[in-house]
Formats: sequence, structure tokens, C-alpha cells
Amino acid sequence: MELIVFTNNGQTYYFNNVEDFKPTTTGFSFSYVGKATGVKRSATFNNTSTSGYALAPTK
Repeated sequence: MELIVFTNNGQTYYFNNVEDFKPTTTGFSFSYVGKATGVKRSATFNNTSTSGYALAPTK
């Protein structure tokens, strides 16, 4: 899947190869593979720092 995260301070983050996306009571978490490094990583975002997100299946 592809994930775009919009922050409250106007930044936008793009993630490819997203797996294990999980909404939580305080935000959301997921795993992804770094585009430049090819390394699998985990990330967590808090609802207080994000204004929204878009999640779409990879074509």
C-alpha cells in the first residue's frame, strides 16, 4: 500500500510498501520499506501531530 501523512505544520510524508497499518487510540502505526535504503522500518504517528492521512493500495 501507499500512505501519505499530512502533519499539522504543513509537511507531507510519502511511504511506499506499507504493511501492517494499524489505527490506535492515540494515532497509527505501520511498517514500510525505505525507498533509498531498502531497509524495513516501523513508524508511529500521534493524532496530535497529524491532520490526516491517505491510504491506497499499490497498483
